[in-house]
Amino acid sequence: MSNLLTRLQDRKMPHEDVAICLDLNLLDARDDAMRALVRATETEKNEDRRMRSAAVATARKAVEASEAAIRDASFIVRITGVDRARYNTFILECPPRPGIRENFDPTKFYVHVARNTSEYVDEDGNVHPMTSEEWDKIDKTLTDGEHDRVATAVLKVNRTVGANGIDFLGGASVTTPDSSETSESPAPSASPRGASGDGSRKKSAAKRS
Repeated sequence: MSNLLTRLQDRKMPHEDVAICLDLNLLDARDDAMRALVRATETEKNEDRRMRSAAVATARKAVEASEAAIRDASFIVRITGVDRARYNTFILECPPRPGIRENFDPTKFYVHVARNTSEYVDEDGNVHPMTSEEWDKIDKTLTDGEHDRVATAVLKVNRTVGANGIDFLGGASVTTPDSSETSESPAPSASPRGASGDGSRKKSAAKRS
């Protein structure tokens, strides 16, 4: 008997961390600081080098302080991939909206998957299960942009990563696909923005508390 069953016990699903900032104004402040840093590095060449260096250093410190503020005001949701049967069950649990030609309701699907496959990573790197109450609170204030990032993570861990070929392992040579390989229907788009439009089926290790 082979050792395959033993090896299958070590199967690990991919995960993706999504950072959500509790104060989105800090992101604008960070962008302002970044623009100031760019301006400081583009000062006229005839300026005194010491003055220019001081201006760049000051601008860089402002960027670092802004990023530190964002980290302090953010929390991490870790989304983990699941087997295809469970993923397709999630699709069936978010049926198309009435009168719209789509395979599932994208306005509900991605958060639904995240609700059922995510954990909270605290400030110390410990991982905790997330409750429905916590997700209700998150979903109530989730912006469209943040929803896109959640959708991207869901697609990545459930479709994109698994679709990556591993033929190079074992020394297999890279070959050009023949016509039978290239004539198949294209894979579903992994764009969350496209997904949120038509509902098409698309496709740091931490301690646990």
